[in-house]
Amino acid sequence: MRTLFDEAAIANRIDEMAREMANDLPKDFLLAPVLTGAFIFAADLLRALHKYGADPYVDFVQLSSYAGARSSSGVVTLLKDFSIDIKGKTVLLVDDVLDTGRSLHFGKGMVLDRGAKDAKTCVLVKKLTGHAEDLVCNYIGFEAGADDFLVGYGMDDDGRQRGLPVIGVV
Repeated sequence: MRTLFDEAAIANRIDEMAREMANDLPKDFLLAPVLTGAFIFAADLLRALHKYGADPYVDFVQLSSYAGARSSSGVVTLLKDFSIDIKGKTVLLVDDVLDTGRSLHFGKGMVLDRGAKDAKTCVLVKKLTGHAEDLVCNYIGFEAGADDFLVGYGMDDDGRQRGLPVIGVV
């Protein structure tokens, strides 16, 4: 594995993103991590947001388009739904990586269909690919190559290497 972004770079970028979000979003927005890959990023982002005066609600959604493979199946499945009513809320969907865009596109559409006031998206890493879905991501941590298979900081290789404190390329 080759380290792409180290711990200090990740911490600095999350702090910058949190400052921007705290200025842009209502103080009581819903922070909605997309499980499972985004849980580490979301936890650090939540702590950084608090530092800048934001106090978001937190609820989780689980979407999948990979089903254990290294590439998207092209079909997004809702594995875990929200446990709170999102009607009238500003929702920030937080994901680990933007690759095809299918999961976030699906999630954003679902949130808006359920009556959310607004739906924003945030990713730790955006791959420089031709995204299958037309999705504008509101907050982007880093960019990586189209063919980079990323691990660490919540991103995995079939469930392994999530706990690495860096983002690496296998």
